[in-house]
Amino acid sequence: MLQLSWTTVDPSPVANQLLAIVVRTDLDTAALAARFGVGVRDAAVAAQFTGKPGESFVFTRTHGDLFERVALFGCGDISDAAAARTLAHDAVRLANSSGATRLVLDLRGCDPSGDANALRIGDVLSQGAELGLYNYDRYLAEDKRTRRVTREVVFVAGSAAPAEATPRGVTIARAVARARDLVNGPAALVTPTYLATIASDMIADLRSERDVSITVLDRAACEARNMGCYLGVAQGSDEPPKFIHMTYRPKGPSRGRVCLIGKGVTFDSGGYSLKPTDGMLDMKMDMAGAAAVIAAFEAISRLALPWETHAIVPATENMVSGHAYRLGDVLTASNGKTVEINNTDAEGRLTLADALIYASKLAPDLVLDFATLTGACMIALGPRIAGVMAKDDLLVEDWLAAGKRTGEAMWRLPLPDDLKDQLKSKVADMKNTGERYGGAITAGLFLSEFTEGCRWLHVDIAGPAMVSKPYGVAPVGGSGFPVPTIVEFLTGEVRKP
Repeated sequence: MLQLSWTTVDPSPVANQLLAIVVRTDLDTAALAARFGVGVRDAAVAAQFTGKPGESFVFTRTHGDLFERVALFGCGDISDAAAARTLAHDAVRLANSSGATRLVLDLRGCDPSGDANALRIGDVLSQGAELGLYNYDRYLAEDKRTRRVTREVVFVAGSAAPAEATPRGVTIARAVARARDLVNGPAALVTPTYLATIASDMIADLRSERDVSITVLDRAACEARNMGCYLGVAQGSDEPPKFIHMTYRPKGPSRGRVCLIGKGVTFDSGGYSLKPTDGMLDMKMDMAGAAAVIAAFEAISRLALPWETHAIVPATENMVSGHAYRLGDVLTASNGKTVEINNTDAEGRLTLADALIYASKLAPDLVLDFATLTGACMIALGPRIAGVMAKDDLLVEDWLAAGKRTGEAMWRLPLPDDLKDQLKSKVADMKNTGERYGGAITAGLFLSEFTEGCRWLHVDIAGPAMVSKPYGVAPVGGSGFPVPTIVEFLTGEVRKP
């Protein structure tokens, strides 16, 4: 656990310290020479260090009897949340890899502390620092695990005001780390039962301080509620399905009731529409929506946000067996709508359908679902941007504004009613997939048939939640997207229509 603090003066150097100095894009060579000497200035210039974002220049100097490692970090607009988070993340990782027990991060070169967004920057810098030590190494031999050497980070700025946001940033970062752990765990570990156990343990831990509760519906309870679409997906697996419902109620006045729904397919083989090996390899991560919702619920509760929050996870596997649902089957959702199955690999929307109906019966003010739903969304937006869909303009605007404040990339996609023609069936009320083109949109349109008139927003996180190449603070594997945005959204203003 990192110790994070803020100061306005240079801390006295200690043994095993890394001094990281943030440098603007326009490198001030005169200031560099004045602080560290012309030799360092000339070496930095010779190394073509200009202070661009992502650039660094590392050297060692003597400070009395101590040797001190110094790193110059290029910085763009530090008021940008993603840039600030990445800066702190990269500095901590460099400190840890160099064996430094303390990192001093000098921000005065592009000081955010006097900015109107000082608290927000303090929040995201704390997130980045905390996530800088993240590694999923549960299954690595002890000698192959990354040693966590760095124990302290001192931020140096013109004001210590951002320190007020440190606890919030740490809470969010730990929630992100929890989501990553759930996503990165192998499917043999992270089963529906495991998710239910994690959720139950979380509630037990929170109960002494917060008004929280949990209900876990088993197969029989879901059958009693006629959840035919969810159970249709679940029937092929030997792992029992678990329909998880966590509740948090604020002690003070509530702004409303929100339902957060996360797709919880803990392993997706594709069913009889079997995925190829390459397509199935990462399908332990098909429950990233569930991981985000469970983790965000914990942060919302610990931060005592003013929303009554219901986290709903329809957890199951999608497997092939003699019991598995088949192409051409007709499933009946809990609102009575029938669905012809023309692709068993479009299973997430079926599990979410019954979860949306369940949520609607709670009389929510808002319903948001998060799902690694379609590869089509990645084709449309690339691997780093989530697709956002809703008919409610104000809700979309407020959600995207929260994403911008947290530095998580999202883009609105349309929901044109005329594409619903692709979902027409001759034997049922609808099919579960449309044509190839517009696949992310028709998935959203399918879900819209089960929202039961609620204010609803759908976020397809297939790209940014499952990372194949690291970027920013996102490692390979689960990223924890969009936990920070969920928390930020329920912290800020959400306008009513």
